[in-house]
Amino acid sequence: MVPSQINKGVSGSSVEEAQELPLCSCRMETPKSREILILADRKCMATESIDGQLTRCQSAVLKHEMMRPSNSVQLLVLCEDHRNGMVKHQCCPGCGFFCRAGTFMECQPDVSISHRFHRACASMLKGQSFCPHCGEEASKAKEVTIAKADTTSTVPAALTQGPATPGVSGRADSSFSVRSSHGLDTCAIPGSSRNPATLQTSMGRAASPIVLPGPPRETLESILMALDTEKPKKLRFHPKQLYLSAKQGELKRVLLMLVDGIDPNFKMESQNKRTPLHAAAEGGHKDICHMLVQAGANLDMCDEDQRTPLMEACENNHMETVLYLLRAGASDVEGFTCLHLAAKSGHYSIVEHLLSTGLININCQDDGGWTAMIWATEYKHVDQVKLLLCKGADISIRDKEENICLHWAAFSGSVEIAELLLNAHCDLQAVNIHGDSPLHIAARENRLDCVTLFLSRGADVLLKNREGETPPDCCSHNSKAWAALQTNRREREARNTKLSQAEEKLLHSDIALGQERVPIPCVNSVDSEPYPDNYKYIPENCVTSPMNIDRNITHLQYCVCKEDCSASICMCGQLSLRCWYDKSGCLLPEFCREEPPLIFECNHACSCWRTCKNRVVQNGLRTRLQLFRTSKKGWGVRALQDIPKGTFICEYVGEIISEAEAEMRQNDAYLFSLDDKPQDLYCIDARFYGNISRFLNHMCEPNLFACRVFTTHQDLRFPHIAFFANRQFSVVKSKLFNCECGSSKCKYSSAAMASLQADIVEEIVVEMGFLKRKITWC
Repeated sequence: MVPSQINKGVSGSSVEEAQELPLCSCRMETPKSREILILADRKCMATESIDGQLTRCQSAVLKHEMMRPSNSVQLLVLCEDHRNGMVKHQCCPGCGFFCRAGTFMECQPDVSISHRFHRACASMLKGQSFCPHCGEEASKAKEVTIAKADTTSTVPAALTQGPATPGVSGRADSSFSVRSSHGLDTCAIPGSSRNPATLQTSMGRAASPIVLPGPPRETLESILMALDTEKPKKLRFHPKQLYLSAKQGELKRVLLMLVDGIDPNFKMESQNKRTPLHAAAEGGHKDICHMLVQAGANLDMCDEDQRTPLMEACENNHMETVLYLLRAGASDVEGFTCLHLAAKSGHYSIVEHLLSTGLININCQDDGGWTAMIWATEYKHVDQVKLLLCKGADISIRDKEENICLHWAAFSGSVEIAELLLNAHCDLQAVNIHGDSPLHIAARENRLDCVTLFLSRGADVLLKNREGETPPDCCSHNSKAWAALQTNRREREARNTKLSQAEEKLLHSDIALGQERVPIPCVNSVDSEPYPDNYKYIPENCVTSPMNIDRNITHLQYCVCKEDCSASICMCGQLSLRCWYDKSGCLLPEFCREEPPLIFECNHACSCWRTCKNRVVQNGLRTRLQLFRTSKKGWGVRALQDIPKGTFICEYVGEIISEAEAEMRQNDAYLFSLDDKPQDLYCIDARFYGNISRFLNHMCEPNLFACRVFTTHQDLRFPHIAFFANRQFSVVKSKLFNCECGSSKCKYSSAAMASLQADIVEEIVVEMGFLKRKITWC
């Protein structure tokens, strides 16, 4: 609608007045916004007003460009029906509700044109009311009543909210609250004395408005009522003032500016593009946060430092504000770094609450590789370290420089935390990329208590870093720490002259050379054999000739789960008969270990999160293992941590070859059959390329079993061979796959071998299902 359509019968001054009126924008489109589209869950955001009752449209959106009847209403994504209604001026520019049934005003500047609006939404200028669409005098509009149509979900007006506020958790909002004449929600104000009725969402679940402690409802209502009388008519605020008032906790001024139409998502360029919600959350102004959210503030907006309002509240220990933002639907981006901030700042209650939600990955690493445990350790928050240990935090995770928590405990000088970590089996001999052990760090920082503790627990005072320095070399001479190190050094050197070859030596800090998520050290206390280097360590299967593995993404079967893949409707779970993993990544107790079914994990074609529980084998090695020299079986593998039953240990990795190629190879000690079918058979040979699994030994009562798993492809000829624990076992228990076991049930003892010499190969194949031929991994 353009100003030239104003009634030509009015005087020149009247025309001038009318031209000052804001006209509608019903026929204007705005480019699509991915953020709003996701928040609306790709559903129509239109709300119809029918005599005090509001009805939310749930139709699918086909066209993603946004529309709105006026600049005072938030941009909406609409279905085709409501887009046509918007073009026909059936949406009220004042409130943003569609007028399709019930009683409303209708302005007809032309026979073929009809403008609909509510009487209370007419534009006012110098005491006169005008049509908010075209600027015609409202007195010329007539009141019309259209019979109410059969609608889907109707909500009483006492529980209605404005049309332009999509649900903060990414779904179209199904709970509504009454709006004041200023367009702000007053029913859902924090601390409201009313208890709004529970509503039913479109998904059939009960949903209630957010009600949290806060200022009395009467106080906020009185502020709203006083706005019109106290606000100077010509006063206009700059958007920057909203940020400053939110930061200073000026609720009244914030409300005044929101009513005036200032964008609650305005970014302050001089403040790293922070929004008013960042400022309010930083100051702990929960009531202002609520008003901003009600006005459409984005809960997850990031500033230039990628910090969200939730992170600001966490870092500044505003527990009530954190609770409000989480309940309102706030989430953190890329790793839930609000947990890192709370851990760094020592806010115990916030860390405890974040972990209690079940949505936070306790071992999440930031850009520097730091976990919440590392932050709490470096800043010496003992209670938080105890809490994180109790919640199962992994103390072996390394940062970008390969430091573990114990390095940071030594750096900070917290002997209490260092002792907690050592009691939890933290590796005292772990070294970082500079070759420094925790004892090197403690010596360099002159932390006498930590030096004494480490020496008492057996730290190697003679260990050299990459600069060739031992811990005493790193310490200030003539200090107490230096004296303790020198004393221990002399005692150690004296003992070394009497030690035999039986002393365990660390041959390599990580045979995987950093290719796995956890290091795999190699030790020898049996003989002088060096660590094995006659193969190439690889974390994934490889090929040396074309195998034609079907990796076409369009051939994958996939799930469309939005939540965690635990429901029976998950396609990947159906392919596996069900989802066999629990929340900790262990196989369920009812999993058949004698004849394990095929497991299809979620893949890159699925709609679920990368962190869903049906992704275990594809996440790689996570169990702390050690390669060690055995007395009879060559090299073996043992655990450095307690392992629950059903835990994924490792995948059998090597070179994928055909049956024909396998028959041609002279050494069949590392062959593993991918299937038990006689035709089209393939094998994995870990002789030249492999991972830690090539060192697994055999036992007739094994503590591991094999299972075929599919991850990034579903070509049934080439499954991943995954080893899982078939019983719980404790630290430093050797892992044996099946012999040299010494078991009373051993099928390959000297006596048994004499009678079954001719049938050895067939017996192993029958028993293990996947084995190609006799395997003597060592």
